[in-house]
Amino acid sequence: MERNVLLAALMIGAVGCRGTYESATRDDLSTAAAVVADEEAPPKELSLDGSLSSYVAYALARSPELRASFERWRAATMRISRARRMPEPVIKYSYYVRSIETRVGPQQHKLSLMQSFPWPTALSKGADAASSKARAAQRRFDAEALVVQQAVADAYWRLWLVHEEHRLTMEHDIVLETLAGTVRGRVRTGDASLADLNQVELGIARHHDHHGAHREVERVAAAELLRAIGATQEQRQLTATDSPFEGLPAEPEQSLHRDALQHPRIEAADLMAESSDSQVKAEAADRAPSLLAGLDWIVVGDSQIPQPDSGKDAVIVTAGLSLPLWGPNYRSSMSAARAEGAAHRADRDAARLAADAHLEAALSGVRGAQRRIDLYRNTLIPQAETTFQSVLGGYQSGRSTVASALLAQRDLLELQLELARSRANHARAWAVLEAVVGRSVTPDERGEQP
Repeated sequence: MERNVLLAALMIGAVGCRGTYESATRDDLSTAAAVVADEEAPPKELSLDGSLSSYVAYALARSPELRASFERWRAATMRISRARRMPEPVIKYSYYVRSIETRVGPQQHKLSLMQSFPWPTALSKGADAASSKARAAQRRFDAEALVVQQAVADAYWRLWLVHEEHRLTMEHDIVLETLAGTVRGRVRTGDASLADLNQVELGIARHHDHHGAHREVERVAAAELLRAIGATQEQRQLTATDSPFEGLPAEPEQSLHRDALQHPRIEAADLMAESSDSQVKAEAADRAPSLLAGLDWIVVGDSQIPQPDSGKDAVIVTAGLSLPLWGPNYRSSMSAARAEGAAHRADRDAARLAADAHLEAALSGVRGAQRRIDLYRNTLIPQAETTFQSVLGGYQSGRSTVASALLAQRDLLELQLELARSRANHARAWAVLEAVVGRSVTPDERGEQP
């Protein structure tokens, strides 16, 4: 911070000046280090109990992308102290091969110390620029963490859907087996033909194909989840024990829109623009003169002619100013920093425009999935269940055919599968919504809580 005090006091204060937010950034870095596993440290023991939260915790600790972002943040933080470092002092030693004889004696050795003091804002603004870069790296790390969480949730609910589709199909296998038993009994009594029985057994055979198909689809879904959490291929026993929650955001869209415009990626671009502004001021400070201070100590030998001050050493204090003569070069550096700031602001504006579209798409995905859930659960599936029970009862009493029963069963299964897909799509769309908003979103009370 600039104060109207003596120039010398400013220069001395610049030595101990720390970059803005450096301490807070280092504290946040230490907190994040407890979550992200160090590449050289032994791996943390993290259990995968089948819940989404356990997979997210594992991914945050093991994700290579997140670790790379964390290391960039750490590197940017470590550069802050370099930006505020004073120039190194220079110590010189001279030995007079041919000594100079003076009145008090011959000059034999010379020891010099020189220190330069740059213009105060050269250090303070340089440290501010480095601090803003470190904070931008931190916000990019936060954004990467959101990406990792969204990817894990997407893969998790895909795996849940595979298991749910398998469960529903297995239930309908039992329904078909029951129907086949009924048809066999009617064949024995002459109330049904072998063609009816063959038609049911054909449906059972076609249904049994889902066992092999399920194993292959599950392998693909598990591989995607392994990739998302950063696990090895040896850990193939992955399960999804959570159930998708339902509902719409309980918060007004204005709140979601406001937070979407404060997304970590947008803030990172804003911080990079601040860093460029500070860099412009640091480059401008390089055009100001720097103070030079020095001390020379000349060792003098004893004079051949007896003198009162014979052998008395000489001490010299030096002061000076550096003269910045290459003005065009300094102006070019300032122009380059201004151009970088303008580019980062343009990136920020583009990200804000994209945030509006992404938020609307995410909300549309959540609303559409919830609408389909309500439609299938409250209207279509109850109607299909009633139709199936009616057709099945009609077949047992001879009023309907096997084909009608199989068609009603197929319609019921397809609607139940569509409900499961809508529930999975809702959970995946909700994960996208939270990634766009940049935080957790509270649902209303109509379904399970996340």
